[in-house]
Amino acid sequence: MDCRHLEPLYELFLLGALSAGDARQVRSHVEQGCPNCRERLYEAELALYVLLQPPHPVGSSPKQKAHILEQIKGK
Repeated sequence: MDCRHLEPLYELFLLGALSAGDARQVRSHVEQGCPNCRERLYEAELALYVLLQPPHPVGSSPKQKAHILEQIKGK
């Protein structure tokens, strides 16, 4: 399997969602030292890390809440 066929598989590989055969092919290719795929796999790892973080609640002051409610009522 070459690099262009691996491109859509990086995230699935990291999530463990590939078949055993596809996962073996990805692992084998990356272990052979392909710099392109190593970089893409690292980027996919970072993207998944960010996407899988729990959201942080956003607080607002009472003044901000009142302003938003005024805007809603005015429409």
